Amino acid sequence: MIEEHVHEHSDISAFQRSKKAGQCNGDSYYVKETSDYFICVVADGLGSGQAAREASLKAVKVVEKHHDLDVESLMSLCNQALFQTRGAVITLFKFYFKEQKLEYCGIGNIRLMISAPNGTILNPLSKTGFLSGRPSKFSAKQINYQKDSMFIVHSDGIDLSSVDKRIVLKAKDPRIAARYLQQKGLPNVDDLTCVIGKIN
Repeated sequence: MIEEHVHEHSDISAFQRSKKAGQCNGDSYYVKETSDYFICVVADGLGSGQAAREASLKAVKVVEKHHDLDVESLMSLCNQALFQTRGAVITLFKFYFKEQKLEYCGIGNIRLMISAPNGTILNPLSKTGFLSGRPSKFSAKQINYQKDSMFIVHSDGIDLSSVDKRIVLKAKDPRIAARYLQQKGLPNVDDLTCVIGKIN
């Protein structure tokens, strides 16, 4: 099932799938738009099943409660929340509309790609590792973005080919891109979360 989140400046389509039928998904995500920014977080609890789900949800709930903070502060709070859990990998980013800046921080193997209307593709890199409450320093990156940029962020349950990436990022409509990936019949290698969006 594709979930849609349509706002003034952002148009989002997302879908999730568990590794095994009937088992809860160890991934969680959250999106929100305010008058100043759009924020998205995708968290993948280590392993699968209920313990993974509990870890990813703890991180997402932190962002939901404190979404007005900067990305580095949010990552630090997520890390604290994951103490005595299985741990999680996280990608967190905010599009600031007025400044047309993207603030980004990622730990682990969740991938983010952004495609500008002029065809430029950005692929911000995450640090290796995972969060579990151990002392860590976080360094957010800032990138300029263009209006009407498309993005896709996904957990490692998806292995997209170069053709898939091109089709998704050139779709110009998150719903079309999400339907394309769902109908493609992606292999069940892990829990899967995919968020596709357009920032106006």
